[in-house]
Amino acid sequence: MGATNVWTYTLTNSSLSVATADNAVRLSVICRLGTITVAGSGTFQGIASDPVTLNEGQGVTITASVVSNPIDGVTITAGTGGDIAEIVISKS
Repeated sequence: MGATNVWTYTLTNSSLSVATADNAVRLSVICRLGTITVAGSGTFQGIASDPVTLNEGQGVTITASVVSNPIDGVTITAGTGGDIAEIVISKS
């Protein structure tokens, strides 16, 4: 395994999607202001994902089970100019 790189970003008034090709092994999101939506594209026991809404001060961390199977199909949305998400991604 190579070095782990960390990417940080403040998301406002847009969205960010994470796919397998991004090699993200850990993703942390905290809502700094407004409302942030985190949506997965997967299914569990045949049930499709519903978006999760984070309010100010709430956060979530998603971790890949192994480096060779990175996070896939996650979209973070800060829908308006007043919504702010702080994002930290570790990639292999």
